[in-house]
Amino acid sequence: MATDRYSDELIKLGKRLRQLRKEKELTQLDLEVRSGIDNGDISRIENGQKNIEFHSIVKLAEALQVELYQLFPKE
Repeated sequence: MATDRYSDELIKLGKRLRQLRKEKELTQLDLEVRSGIDNGDISRIENGQKNIEFHSIVKLAEALQVELYQLFPKE
């Protein structure tokens, strides 16, 4: 089912976001301040519970000071 695949991809993206945030020693609140994205939304994204729009992905990459592709896990 397509929605299952999308859910799996959101979970992978969320895990990668959490990994990068922790590598940078940032809290979700720190990332909120840097990105302008609510820390509650960041939590839901990291847990694969919230779909994320492209412009938000760009904001998070900029806030983490990584290239956009680095937010996506390697298979």
